[in-house]
Amino acid sequence: MGIPHDHDGSGVERAASLADTVDRLRAELEQTHAVARRTAILEQAKGLLAERLGCGVAAAHTHLLEIARDSGISPEVAARLLLTPEPGGEDAPSPGVLSVLSPGVPDTDLAARLRARARPRVTPSPGPAPPAADDPAAQHEQTQRIGNLGWGLWDLTGGRIHWSDRLYRIFGRDPAEGPLPLERLAERVVPADVPLVVHLVRTLLDGTEKVDNEIRVLRGEETRDVRFMGEPVLDAYGTPAAVRCVCQDVTRWRLGERALKASRVQLERRLIAAERHQAIEMQRSILPLPEGIVEKPGLRAAVRYLPAGHSARVGGDWYETTAIDGEGVFLAIGDVSGHGLNAAAAMARLRNGLSGLAFSGAPPDRLLGWLNRLTLHWPTSLTATVLAGRYDPDERTLTWAQAGHLPPVLIREGKAVTLDPPEGILLGAMHEPEFAVETTSLEPGDLLLLYTDGLIERRERCLQEGLDLLVHAAATTGSGDPEGVLDHVLEAFGAPNPNDDTCVVAIQIE
Repeated sequence: MGIPHDHDGSGVERAASLADTVDRLRAELEQTHAVARRTAILEQAKGLLAERLGCGVAAAHTHLLEIARDSGISPEVAARLLLTPEPGGEDAPSPGVLSVLSPGVPDTDLAARLRARARPRVTPSPGPAPPAADDPAAQHEQTQRIGNLGWGLWDLTGGRIHWSDRLYRIFGRDPAEGPLPLERLAERVVPADVPLVVHLVRTLLDGTEKVDNEIRVLRGEETRDVRFMGEPVLDAYGTPAAVRCVCQDVTRWRLGERALKASRVQLERRLIAAERHQAIEMQRSILPLPEGIVEKPGLRAAVRYLPAGHSARVGGDWYETTAIDGEGVFLAIGDVSGHGLNAAAAMARLRNGLSGLAFSGAPPDRLLGWLNRLTLHWPTSLTATVLAGRYDPDERTLTWAQAGHLPPVLIREGKAVTLDPPEGILLGAMHEPEFAVETTSLEPGDLLLLYTDGLIERRERCLQEGLDLLVHAAATTGSGDPEGVLDHVLEAFGAPNPNDDTCVVAIQIE
């Protein structure tokens, strides 16, 4: 039907105003839905913690805020992660988990509660009156009840013993049986704590110093965590005349601490899993692994990339094989220091930078000099190792330079040797390093192995032992196919490195 067109243009203005109103209402509705979703997630997390910690919802909310504060994230992120399935399950944390960085959902009913407090209150039905401020006995009893405290006094000269009612409850003893003598306190604790209690009693009876330790008291079928605080009362001659103690049942606190610690560990594990997921996705998008053999002018190549065995150790290993018109094939492999998202981001910057610089036609040593300047301009301290070279398919020569990287292994006619590396220091170590260049002549059928230190380095052996193992594996491969060589070498080293990524490139000369 349309909007009527007024001669004075008022219809257009009303339409524009109506559109603005619709957009504003839609935005407000979207904001309301977002707040509702975040509130629902918070409520679910509070309920989970309340069940896990055996406390009320308000206390669970407090614990959630503590977990978020200690982990350096917002309460919403902490809630989402606590509700996320364990890492490695079918529903692994997604990168979106870490993108929820809102400062926190406001307590929307706080103002309403404050207004309710300001209104006249309905007189409640009579209940127990609070203890008077001038009633020390009542105040003392309330203090013991709230703090779950009990006190005891052993008169060493008169032989009398006094226990408060709360102390009988803490030790699970019938008041009709009377209090326990000091020397029999060890009867009420778990066997493992008997030596400790005997030592505490002896310390008090010697009159040397106070004691303050936690013991585990057997109370029927359950074990209670009790803080035992005692001191000797000395007479005029410095001899113990009495011993007094205060005991506090801290079982609920300890259970809460253990459950809270488990929640923090769970949260940290899921944060690591989410970061690892992001780093791996970044690596895959920047460094796609080819399937099968890669054909380049004058050579065939195969690649293997193995992530670190440990979930928190995603690194910054990378490689490059690019054919450049008139310049042969550009080959490179590198390893950025550190792990996690920062290493993956630095890897992307260095790899992309070197790939672009390679099209300038500059020799490898100059490329590494430029790449070093790029490394020094990274926002945080960064070092990296790189090996870069140009392969000339007509001359079958590899002109290469290296910056602190491990030398290639050459396999020729069933023998394997490491190439002598030219001079070069790792990137980011100094402002004006000097890089030398080396030219290696190759023959048809030769095979080169480029690799990162994650392949040969292990905590249980030195670097040279790992390099010797690589040379032996390369010499006994029995295959001239790049993929077969990689499979044999990786099998010789066994499981992936638990602490570092591994990248290996096998290049066969045609």
